[in-house]
Amino acid sequence: CNSTDYFSQGIDSKSVVGGLSVTASIPDYQFPMMRKELPDGTFIYEGKDDSDNTYYFDDTIPFGGVYVDYMNSIVQLSNGDIQNVTYTHTSRASMKQYPSSSFTAAVQDVENGLVDMAGGPLGI
Repeated sequence: CNSTDYFSQGIDSKSVVGGLSVTASIPDYQFPMMRKELPDGTFIYEGKDDSDNTYYFDDTIPFGGVYVDYMNSIVQLSNGDIQNVTYTHTSRASMKQYPSSSFTAAVQDVENGLVDMAGGPLGI
């Protein structure tokens, strides 16, 4: 039936956001969805080697995991329409404002204009 070929012919390749760069807050570790990885390959996640959040707030150690991989796939599929996504931690101020929910704190960072989006299992 070759239906996928028919579908792909209808896709418009126009730019929608014009090479946008996005900053995304990762609200928490949730292994394997959201984590950090040290240069030696060690995974860092909540309850494992980061009880004081030293690694979490260190932007030189990149975030990774299923959600980050998914967003990176979207960037690749956009063919340059989305230039890149920079992943960062949720601000300490928002985490102090919402100590019981790092996800609410991440959404607050979006509201405050600190980041463009919050990454993770949340709905807005």
